Amino acid sequence: MKKNVEIKKLGINGEGIGYIDRKIVFVPGALPQEEVIVEIIKQTRTYSEGKLLQVVKPSKDRVTPKCRSYDNCQGCTMLHLSYFKQLNAKKEAVRESIRKYTEYDLSRTIFKDVIAAPSQEGFITAVNLPIVDFKGKISFGIYQRDSKYLTLMTRCFKQHPIINECLLKLEEILTTNKCKTYSDKFRTGLRFLKVKLIDNKLQLVFITGRDGLKEEIVKEISQLPHVASIFMSVNTSKHQEFDELGYSKLYGATRLELHDDKNQYLVSVKSKLPENIEMMWKQNQTIKSLVQDSQKIISLNCGIGLLELNLDQEIVAIDEKRYQIDDAKLNAKYLKKENVTFIAGDLDSKIVTYAKKKVYDTLIIQNERYGLSDTIKDTIKIAKFKTIIYACQSHSTLAKDLADLEKNYKLERIIGLDTSCHNSYLTTIVKLVRK
Repeated sequence: MKKNVEIKKLGINGEGIGYIDRKIVFVPGALPQEEVIVEIIKQTRTYSEGKLLQVVKPSKDRVTPKCRSYDNCQGCTMLHLSYFKQLNAKKEAVRESIRKYTEYDLSRTIFKDVIAAPSQEGFITAVNLPIVDFKGKISFGIYQRDSKYLTLMTRCFKQHPIINECLLKLEEILTTNKCKTYSDKFRTGLRFLKVKLIDNKLQLVFITGRDGLKEEIVKEISQLPHVASIFMSVNTSKHQEFDELGYSKLYGATRLELHDDKNQYLVSVKSKLPENIEMMWKQNQTIKSLVQDSQKIISLNCGIGLLELNLDQEIVAIDEKRYQIDDAKLNAKYLKKENVTFIAGDLDSKIVTYAKKKVYDTLIIQNERYGLSDTIKDTIKIAKFKTIIYACQSHSTLAKDLADLEKNYKLERIIGLDTSCHNSYLTTIVKLVRK
């Protein structure tokens, strides 16, 4: 069924929103003030979903996507919208979420324009990719949700050129050597490739079946430009939490060096780094500026401690992943930082242990897209932290958590950082001050 639809606004995932017979219709790829022709592909009692067939009247903010796979890849839902309009849309999405879930008066809150990413192309420096067979060639790609369409990731314009160059060379090596992709039946073959680019050096991790990676193939890969280390993990389980198991080093450096303006850090194969290192440093600088008046800090989800190791206050930093804490402790010793205590363990139990002392005036929370547990929220109310800095990549999750805290905390400042260009995700940092 084809319908003409006038798009009124953008949804929280970057899709266009219009109405057909007063029922809301979501149209991925459509923009506000556009008239479009859509095919209705799903209907429920309360909403419909439409596939964009034609833009009859385009928006002045529409641009031609730079990605050749854009029509089928679901990784960049806003690439057809001019970049600075993307930032405006993300800011408004944060506003809408906070208005929807909380009673905060945003006219009393400082919320400046979203901080743009310095680079909107070639900024991804960490990827985890399935190894696939594409027309008889070993490659790296992602099957899109709810479809059988395979998006090859060897030329993704958001990935750093060094990563793309390496992926193309790996395609050639693995295909020439007649490698096979993973077989569930025989539990052999290549499953996944994890790549980290650190100061122009590549760390490669192959997740394989029982047959592993042949020595002659490892030797050939080691000769590629920028390759500093190669690791392997034999993993035939159905789950994909590969870091819980060990890695075998096949070639090169055990750790790579990561630099910021002041320090040098050691990064292991298990160290988790965000895909946009450039914006991670910006996020850390932003949080540092928000805690200048703090004396003692508890920091949750600290990872390998790149934020905490740049702060001067007394800090207890907690993460559930022991291998993250091991790296953090190593770097604290390496940098001779004695003001930070890194703790591995369950966040709920650890925050109760430290918060009940009531000597910590500030709580830092770094979340991806998951909300706070009831235990953490209850502890916040009891501990009476003077200041809370909460960073989250999901504005709806953030807003729901704020709703549970607004009785005790005022929302002083909101800062948006575009850590993930061309899709609806935004890293939002809020500063809460106890009433």
